Amino acid sequence: MRLRYLLLFLSLSLHSFSQKVSFDIFLFGNKIGQSNIERNIKNDSITTYTLQSNSEAHIFFTTRTLSLHYDIVYKYGILFSSYSKHTRNEELHINTITRQNNNYLMVRDNQSYCIKPDIDCSAVKLFFGEPCNVQHIFSERLGEWRPIKKTGEGTYEADMSEGITYYYHYKNGKLIELEMKKGLLGSVYLRPHVQ
Repeated sequence: MRLRYLLLFLSLSLHSFSQKVSFDIFLFGNKIGQSNIERNIKNDSITTYTLQSNSEAHIFFTTRTLSLHYDIVYKYGILFSSYSKHTRNEELHINTITRQNNNYLMVRDNQSYCIKPDIDCSAVKLFFGEPCNVQHIFSERLGEWRPIKKTGEGTYEADMSEGITYYYHYKNGKLIELEMKKGLLGSVYLRPHVQ
């Protein structure tokens, strides 16, 4: 009887794996929010990612809020679909990407685009390990390939839109800090949440 339960447990664990990571968001040394990312692997063929991030900062007598929500699906290591909702203050942007035949249909702010080639390495994966490609990374939110380069041991630099540069820092393959820097405005940092 015990053997039967053990085999059932092992069978279920081989077919499904879940991992959650949480990061606190800091600006000028103050915590302003949190990001939670979950990865689920099913049957070694489907991987889903969900991301929920919320922050609020008070800068020069104004309040700035940012909310991100992602639902991303990979099948056999290739992006199958992506939904990203990005709200900055009251400004809302939604980007959906769906695989169709050998291309992707992207709808961003009610405009349609075609994306090629297959996407196997996107930004959400960087929360769980070092880049799988050290030349470019696909941004689900922007819906475009962005350059990335290795600048040191476990350190990568990626130029995103609007003049923001992302610096990813890893230790033993785990993300220990993400710095988002925009010119002289300072940096926002994501660091692992400590209970």
